Amino acid sequence: MAVVDGERLGKGNLSLKDVVAQSVGYMGPVFSGTFFIPTIVGFSVTGRGAGVATPFAILLTAIGMLGLAWIISRYAKRIHAAGALYDYISEGFGRPFGLLGGWIYYGGALALTLAIGLAFGGFLSGVLASVHGIDVNWIWCTLAFWIVAWLMSVLGVQLSTRAQLALALVSVAVVFAWAIYVILKGGSNGFSVRPFNPGESSFTGITYGIVYAGLIFVGFESAANLAEETSEPKRNIPRAIFYSVIAAGIFYVVLAWALLLAFGLNVGDLLKNFPPLYAATSNPDFGGHRFGELIQWLVVIDIAAVGLGTATSTMRGVFALARDRHLPRPLAAVHPRYKTPYVAATVVSIMAVAVAIIVRVSDGLAPGTPQDPPGHWFPIFQFGATIGAFLIFVVYLLIALTGFKGQPGENRGGLALAGLIAGATAVAALYGVVHKAPPIYWFDKIWWLALIWVVIGIGVVLVARSRGNLASHAPAIPD
Repeated sequence: MAVVDGERLGKGNLSLKDVVAQSVGYMGPVFSGTFFIPTIVGFSVTGRGAGVATPFAILLTAIGMLGLAWIISRYAKRIHAAGALYDYISEGFGRPFGLLGGWIYYGGALALTLAIGLAFGGFLSGVLASVHGIDVNWIWCTLAFWIVAWLMSVLGVQLSTRAQLALALVSVAVVFAWAIYVILKGGSNGFSVRPFNPGESSFTGITYGIVYAGLIFVGFESAANLAEETSEPKRNIPRAIFYSVIAAGIFYVVLAWALLLAFGLNVGDLLKNFPPLYAATSNPDFGGHRFGELIQWLVVIDIAAVGLGTATSTMRGVFALARDRHLPRPLAAVHPRYKTPYVAATVVSIMAVAVAIIVRVSDGLAPGTPQDPPGHWFPIFQFGATIGAFLIFVVYLLIALTGFKGQPGENRGGLALAGLIAGATAVAALYGVVHKAPPIYWFDKIWWLALIWVVIGIGVVLVARSRGNLASHAPAIPD
């Protein structure tokens, strides 16, 4: 049951391209492709991956994520709210589970948001130093990012989505065009479709590839958080979710194929040149030194898009939880002129700045390795991004399970099949995070720290239930 006394965000003026930009920007295809495709190939603590069959493993993972996208899109046709992700779980399993899902999901989104701000500062500082010989401490780059992100969040979400669209479009277009060029050229040893043959790997290798490939799709659903601010949300939000998974899947498959061809299908050489995209684009046969430097800048640009995407989603999640009386009420304040969650945006930005300053003055929080070249921001970035993705995949699993419950007016068998495929993909991703996790970056502590967050969430649910405060306070949004 809804208690309609909450204020609505925005004016419903976001278009389809805005919400697609939100989902694609959150995923960060260039950034994810640069650093996660090698993991899918085999650059991991387990030493296992899909090897030459990496594009095939990514294709299978994309099918699994499309199953999840199908379930989410069915909910998105009917539910239009800033905290839509946990409203979907509420629809499937009831308000207590919905609130717990929201607590887990936005906890993960917050961890990602705090981590990505560090990554932007660190990578920008590194590129300025290595490419241009300009020495700027990463903390100043991170602080500058959060000033800009906060202003965009307060002045209007369209500023953020249009910035994400421009940043992601430029970076993705250039890298995708390069990948097509490499494939058409035949790479180092000639054109080959062997990367699409599962026989080029083993069942175990492809399974591990799927385990790691799930992480490159995190955030595809974030368009749902903008439903209140989108025109025709019944039509545009489901389409944005589907388009984002399909577009990202095509990009990742093509990029992985190109990288393997660039290294002559030699997995050992690819893994020795980490990240392989930097090495391949700097190769005179496929670009050259200057082009390789451009790619490094495009990665930084894509990280900025990821940061804006995660911040936009997290701020609206905090707002939604506060509007439903699960966080302090001031966090649900809406700017009288811009209709944005300006208090939630301010609090999240202050938290991000505080984390960055603590990391800087303490020379890092999480244990790293002597080989960490980027700086002491890197370990806590690795930890935050990983536990954030882990928590989000817990919610993906919950949403996948709702597929077995069915939805009004939908094909129950189709939803159950989608839930089965999506659930298997989510379980694989969760397993990949915790299996043989090393002590560096606190990876070995992620599962029990996540469990503590879940237990706190259960406490929040019990308190809300005891107060009779499980109803949604979101206003009705026209289709």
